[in-house]
Amino acid sequence: MICLHCGLENEPDSMFCSECGTLIKEKHVKIKKPTLLVVIAIVTSILAIGGIGFGLSIALNPSEKIVKVETIIQKEPVPIVKEKPEEAAQPVVNEEIKDKTQIIKESQSRVYTIFTDTGLGSGFLFEEKGTVITNAHVVAGFTEVIVRNLDGQQTTGRVIGISDQYDVALIQVDDFAGMEPLELALSETAIGTEVIALGSPQGLENSASIGYLTGLDRSFESDFQYENLYQIDAQISPGSSGGPLLDAETGKVIGINSIILNADQSIGFSIPMYTMESLLRSWSTSPMDAIEVASVFSFYEDVAYDVSEDAETYEEYEEGYYFEEVGLTDFILYFRDSYEAALLYEDYYYIENMILYDSPVYWEMKDYFDEITGQGLFFDFISNEVTNVMIESDYAVVSTFEVFDFMDASGTWYTYERYKDYFIVIDEYGFYQITNIDIY
Repeated sequence: MICLHCGLENEPDSMFCSECGTLIKEKHVKIKKPTLLVVIAIVTSILAIGGIGFGLSIALNPSEKIVKVETIIQKEPVPIVKEKPEEAAQPVVNEEIKDKTQIIKESQSRVYTIFTDTGLGSGFLFEEKGTVITNAHVVAGFTEVIVRNLDGQQTTGRVIGISDQYDVALIQVDDFAGMEPLELALSETAIGTEVIALGSPQGLENSASIGYLTGLDRSFESDFQYENLYQIDAQISPGSSGGPLLDAETGKVIGINSIILNADQSIGFSIPMYTMESLLRSWSTSPMDAIEVASVFSFYEDVAYDVSEDAETYEEYEEGYYFEEVGLTDFILYFRDSYEAALLYEDYYYIENMILYDSPVYWEMKDYFDEITGQGLFFDFISNEVTNVMIESDYAVVSTFEVFDFMDASGTWYTYERYKDYFIVIDEYGFYQITNIDIY
């Protein structure tokens, strides 16, 4: 750098001359223009600082909008909670549905045969105190009766309630006190419900037949006033009267089997349980005495009924059984209906009590059911007709002609026509029992 004052050449960066000290040049500070990266860095820093400030502001002063968002998030699990009760409720409904065989076996220990010196009927346990329900026409004329259970044990029962208007009666059996009664259905049962009728038709104690509730609100007037009856196609016959009609799914008593249609014995009628429950409870709470019971029907001859006399009369009744053509016919037709049910449900239990125990046919039939169980066989009975009844002194023979379709395990169908002879005796209790079956 040359000094203009003295002409000395100085160093390039010198501001003053080294010779004369004269100022050679002024120092200019050069300001550089900011680059793009610097601009981005500055903007980012500003935004970051602003974001931190905004966040601190929200934390210190939360707005209403943030509160609303948090509330919505808290409500999101609610639909999941609502689904749990629906999933848990389903098994409870299924537990109420029982197997028919289970229902029959559980109920039969609380279904009884009721004897008087003029006939027999059925009844069932109503209360834990030992009260038994039956029809009025079963015990009409008596203040005390004989009651027999499933095991053949007999005891005495006192009639503590009876009506000449409605065909119901109540018996007190002290020996049954403490037993759990059958459960009752106390509302109207829907038409189409599958039902089970229990009782002692034709003296066949503790028999069961299955059918459907086919009609409602049937009414008749005869010796009694029958109102709002259930119509059923489950097989019942004389001796079934007073037995329970069960719902085949729940096992609850829905009715009291009472009458059959003379013109068509496949149609029966049962008194709805819910219509008689209050009357039966009133007798249980305030029992009628023997004089009150006797005064209901004019044909009571002996008000002061003697238990010992009843026992003697019952022995005479027991020894006086004899074969009747109509009874034998009904017995075999009922056996065939029960046999069809036994094949359908693959359970020998349905017919076991109609075959003489330890006879050849008893074990043959039992082995047959053991053999076909689980094989997928199907029987469709088309017709069964009693063609002849022959009565001897100590046995009877009932001849039948039957037609049925049969499907084997492979699914092949066959049609069979058969003639059968059923050999029948009367057991020590006076009931028909099959001892042999010849097939032609």
